Parts: sequence; structure tokens; C-alpha cells
Amino acid sequence: MTTHTFSRRLLLKGAGALACTSSLAPLGTAAAQTTAVPLNAASAQRPELAGQGPLALFNDALPGPLLRVRKGDPLAVQLQNGLDAPLSLVWHGVRTTKGAAPTAAVSPGAQQQLTLVPRDAGTYWYHAAAPAQAHRALAGPLVVLEPGAPAYDSDHVLFIQGFPPASGLPLFPVNGAISPTFEGPADGRTRLRLINATPLFLPLRVDAPAAYVIAVDGQPAEPFAPKDNRLQLAPGGRIDLAVSLGDANPARLLLDTAAEPVQLAIVSPVGAGGTPADGPPPPLPANDLPKTLPFANAARFTLKIGGATAAPIGPVKAGQVVVLTLDNALDTPVAVRIDGHPVRLLDAVYDGWSPWWHDTVPVAAKSTRRIAFLADTAGQWAIVAQRGGDGATLTTTTYQVTA
Repeated sequence: MTTHTFSRRLLLKGAGALACTSSLAPLGTAAAQTTAVPLNAASAQRPELAGQGPLALFNDALPGPLLRVRKGDPLAVQLQNGLDAPLSLVWHGVRTTKGAAPTAAVSPGAQQQLTLVPRDAGTYWYHAAAPAQAHRALAGPLVVLEPGAPAYDSDHVLFIQGFPPASGLPLFPVNGAISPTFEGPADGRTRLRLINATPLFLPLRVDAPAAYVIAVDGQPAEPFAPKDNRLQLAPGGRIDLAVSLGDANPARLLLDTAAEPVQLAIVSPVGAGGTPADGPPPPLPANDLPKTLPFANAARFTLKIGGATAAPIGPVKAGQVVVLTLDNALDTPVAVRIDGHPVRLLDAVYDGWSPWWHDTVPVAAKSTRRIAFLADTAGQWAIVAQRGGDGATLTTTTYQVTA
């Protein structure tokens, strides 16, 4: 799979104009919500990042505010559209307790209260449905907390955005800053929630004594150490890491390029030192997802990627397993977002599956990927295929689940 490469000199040019601290508040815990959180979309300028062109920001912040809610609790936002075009939200990867997450278009100058109740704990994000608005910064992180006490003493969201050559200054701010510094316990582990809000396939590397993947696209995974501490993060995808620090050098998150790696963020150890935590950490609490999928009576479909709008898929009955082949005949890789239900990647021929759930599936150029999921929530759900590199929407369709 191909990725765009950038000059390190260009990436660091102009970085001095930016503060090297995170613009997001510490993660902490979610308090009981009494009023709707305001999300005010309006035009803004960030010339140090995006050149002279206008951006659309939530609450005049880059990225938008960190939304936090505990699993099973309601989250209400008051969406106000100060733009000159309609605005719809995508709650990327979020399953709700009943029906679809609210995405109704809000007209220019209007506002609307949206409420959802997330079914799953994990790392998610929200963004404008229109790619041009989303990739010009109209986006922010959403964290759904697990029940009980936090599993890690230090827990940070790293929201990665990209302003590549179209702006004249290819930069990758994390939480709105160039190479921000975070803190974590020297004698323990830090949870890093990586969110790829760029339209690029990001080849990442973690420079730390130990790092384990503990969740993929919001869903807990059996902890595993990535080979050579390298990760490939698809556009819209998320990976949660448990990183051991020790008391010596800071840990670094790096973007691998054709030239030198680019430092995206630093995690500095604090407190009394000691031997870095070794071995895999305990798994995160599981969400309510099936341990097996019965394929004998699965409904099977193919989605050809390339036409602007594909015919709707289904309908299928709630409780039925769906196997979907994503057929990419194009010369470019794509990222396919499946709303409503997390999916498993299947073997190219057989129905054996990989050990992780996804809501964003990469499909290489001129190739196919097979996915499967249990259609357990009635409603009409979107599937959107976007081109890697510029995020252009290539194909959209829906699938319907009936009660």
C-alpha cells in the first residue's frame, strides 16, 4: 500500500510558530452530563498550519473539543452551523444503543441538539460528513470510558491531522501542535489513543522500551507487540497503545517517511524510576461483540468500488451474519468506513478471520478484502469508500437491517 512522503525540512519549516503542548484537556474522567456540549462550527484561519486558506473549526479549536462519556451514558451536543453550507456529523465507529447515531443535516445559521448513547467503550472521533470540511479540520476526538477505575495512570489522546502540500506547508499537528510533549509514569505504562484524522495511510513507529496494541478501531484486542514497533494506521483508523517508559529517554511517536522519520509526539517519564513494565498488559474489558460468527446461512454481497453511488445492500434481518467483499479495481488504495457494526477481516478465500474488529478497512489498489459482521441493530447504515491521499469519496452506499 502506498503512502505520500514529505520532506522533513518542509515538515519542520514554520513549526516554531506553534506551541509544543497539547491543545486538548487531560483525559481524566467523565462527569455526569447535565447540559448539551456546544459544538459551534465556523470559519477560521490558521496560517501557520494551513496557509492563507480558510478552515472550518469547532469552537475555534484545532482539533475540536475532546468529548468524553462513560459507556452506556447519554452524550448530548448542541450543534450550531456557522458555515455557509449544510453540516452533517459522522460519529466514526460509534455503535449506539438504539438505531443510528444522529447525523441529520443542519442548515447554515441553524442549530440542533443531537443525543447518542454509545454501546462500546473505546477511542472514536466525530467529523463533518463532507470530506472537504472534515479534512480542513472540522473534526475532534470522542472517548467512551470503560466502567470502573481507569486502567492506566496516564491516558492521552493523540489526534493526528494533516496539512499536506495543497497548503504549501506539509505539517502533521497532534492535538493542534507540532511535536507536543505528554507525560507518563516512569514506573508504569501510559495509554496512547492514536487517531488518524488525515486522508493518508500513516506508517508509524514507536520508539519506547515496550509498546503493546490494546485496541483497534475502538475495540479491545488481545494485547500484542507490533513487529519492530511499527504500525500502519488507515485514514480514519485508531490504535490504542500501552507504552512502557522507564526513567531514561522519553518515548517518541514517529512518522516513517522516505527520508528521515518525523517526530509526531513525545512522552516524557515522570516520577520515581524503576524497571520498565515488561510483558503484555491485561486486556481491556471486552465490549458486547460476538466471539464467533456462524457462516452457514450468511448473506453474501459484493461492493464494487469506483462508481459514485452503489446500489443499496440487503435488506438483511437482525441477527444474520453478513459477508461483504470489497472489490477495489482502482489504481489507488482506499479506506472503507462501515457504519453501524464492527467488522472482522476474513481470509481471501476461506471464512477464517483475523483477531481484531474494525470500522475502517484498508483495501489496496486492484485488490479485494472480505469482511464479516453480525447485523444486530436495525436501521439503515452507510458504507463510504474514500481514496487514500486526498480523501475523495469514491463510492457510497447503504445497507439495511430489518427487525
